[in-house]
Amino acid sequence: MSTDTTIPNHDVFALAIEGSRLALDLAEKMVREAMEKFGEDQAVEYPETCYELPAIFAWDGRDTGTLGKLLPIISSYREKLSGTADVANALAAGEATMIAAEIIEAVKYVGNPEPYDGTPYSGFLPDRIIRELGFAFVDDTIPGAAVIVGKSPDAGALARTVRDLQSKGLIIIACGEVIEQLLASGTQVGERFRLYPVGSGTQIVHALNFAIRAALSFGGVQRGDREGIATYMAKRPKIIVLEYGPLDPILAGAAMAAVLNGATIVTDQPVEGVPEKLIHVKELDKMVQEAIEARGIKVRLAPVEIPVAYGPAFEGEVVRRPDTHIEAGGAAKTLTFELLRMRNEDDVEDGKITVIGPDVDALPEGGRTTLAILVDVYGKKMQEDFEGVLERRIHLFINYAEGAWHTGQRNVLWVRLSKRSVAAGLRFKHFGDILIAKLKEEFGNIVSRVQVTIITDGDEVQKRLPEALDVYARRDARMVDLTDEKVDTFFTCLLCSSFAPDHVCIVTPERLGLCGAVNWLDAQAAVEIDPHGPNRAVVKGECIDPVKGQWKGVNEAVYENSHHKVERFNAYTMMEDPMTSCGCFEVIVGMTADMQGVIIVNREYLGMTPIGMKFSSLAGSVGGGRQTPGFIGVGRKYITSRKFIPADGGFLRIAWMPRELKEALRDRLQKRAEELGEPGFVDKIADETVTTEADGLTEWMAKVDHPALRMPPLIS
Repeated sequence: MSTDTTIPNHDVFALAIEGSRLALDLAEKMVREAMEKFGEDQAVEYPETCYELPAIFAWDGRDTGTLGKLLPIISSYREKLSGTADVANALAAGEATMIAAEIIEAVKYVGNPEPYDGTPYSGFLPDRIIRELGFAFVDDTIPGAAVIVGKSPDAGALARTVRDLQSKGLIIIACGEVIEQLLASGTQVGERFRLYPVGSGTQIVHALNFAIRAALSFGGVQRGDREGIATYMAKRPKIIVLEYGPLDPILAGAAMAAVLNGATIVTDQPVEGVPEKLIHVKELDKMVQEAIEARGIKVRLAPVEIPVAYGPAFEGEVVRRPDTHIEAGGAAKTLTFELLRMRNEDDVEDGKITVIGPDVDALPEGGRTTLAILVDVYGKKMQEDFEGVLERRIHLFINYAEGAWHTGQRNVLWVRLSKRSVAAGLRFKHFGDILIAKLKEEFGNIVSRVQVTIITDGDEVQKRLPEALDVYARRDARMVDLTDEKVDTFFTCLLCSSFAPDHVCIVTPERLGLCGAVNWLDAQAAVEIDPHGPNRAVVKGECIDPVKGQWKGVNEAVYENSHHKVERFNAYTMMEDPMTSCGCFEVIVGMTADMQGVIIVNREYLGMTPIGMKFSSLAGSVGGGRQTPGFIGVGRKYITSRKFIPADGGFLRIAWMPRELKEALRDRLQKRAEELGEPGFVDKIADETVTTEADGLTEWMAKVDHPALRMPPLIS
């Protein structure tokens, strides 16, 4: 369909109905062929998800576990179709297209775990990605998702559009010939850039079921709850679709499916349009702005004036050694550190950037340098306790720059700039531009002046290091003394309430938020920045149970902020009224089958656990704002806290965790074990190389004389 005259909606709707019939016919054909080859009892599922075929799971609710169960679903949707080209029938056709596409793509995985191997396509996006992005979604760092589909008439405009979307923080899902256009332009795609090339044709369903699973994971929407999924998708996550080129029947059906799921579609085709749902924009460079305004997306990120693109899309970018122009610290083994200091008003010249030593353009390509990043801030509400909170943002803010890679903190840093970014003009001095802009943007209520000093001169870096080490030591001493018992106030974190309305995080000095991103000091600073924001002070009040960790004031806060769904909360046990979970948790803690120990599994681990469920299945049971006795979602650092489920036996209950997680935390685990008088305990924690079976874990615990066996069962 391509014409210079306006295309009436009637024609678009008719095309969508035609597309739904084609999709259902293809789905039936593929299912029958697969049944002939594998049998009707052959399992069918997408990889790494606990939601089976997510669109069907949410909108329909029927079981899709085997090939034989798919044919009745296809038939029922065919019966719902009508030839009348109006809005209601177009939306019904959209749903049918979505269901058919879901089945078509799922059948590709039957007998072939990697159906997109050898292509530039990612295919189905696993639950893990949704949960990794969860915190960025809920705090609006990622304000929405953009689906780009079709073939742009101007590849240059397409590349500019992608940069625009990235600078605004949206994740991008690409489908169709736009993928090849982006690759040809040199645009970097993939998970690290939050630009997912899912495929072509019916593979656009991977964009839809990605958004649908956000509702299932965070919103507590249950299987087959059509009203619940429709209501949720109308609010979050906010989806826009940028459609290029003529509509074909399948694409028209998919467009109606996107509208069904709350999306706004902006197309370069001259369609009649539907206000706020289907919009024609002739000028390609104006499509993004029109789409975000129509969908009501609020872009929080302020522009940062540097020579390369800037936005959260580049947070996961890794600069490899062959692509490195200059590096400091890390494998370069040069002295590096960063320090943010509160200063008096007269000691901070707002906006001043000083570089001591050669900048990047005066350093040899492929070389290494010493590096110190000093940030001085002043503000009437600034407190010494907030220094570390602001300092930890240096890592995030620098990583948002394309071609800038920063890992670590304090005096354990590794920084690289890519050849490509340096050629574009990026310099160390631009770290100053970034930090001044972002610190004032995010912490403007407590910081009014910021100045930055970048040092590459080796002697000067060495000279400044002792002050930094002294500051680190003083901060650590304050944190060690900060315990739950020594404060009268905890904090709520309601960042996830837009995604999980009934979930309430309670952040204490010894229990950070389950996302791992908000600790007690972070929350305290957030209250100073915005007293009416997602973090609120909670006076503990009367202690109801010191062992389980229950206080009158905390219960009242949880009850009020959960919309009266959760009446009580225990901080120190997972067995009775534990904290709810939204879905952003870094790890899940669950009791073992014999109720003697607990297993811990992180979202990066894809294998089976000794309690018979993978992370994705556990997450489906634990998330959504529910209290699930025997299971909790937590942040990694909580595992080694002195307040890790002490009412249930605490740290020494840990019986199993994935090897990668154990090795990543080994030093912290070992230190905690020694504090408890069990120096050999870490090696008594089994991992997947020992067993992933319940019986195997019981045998292992007996073999190593695990201390949990000397404790009473978790349920008596």
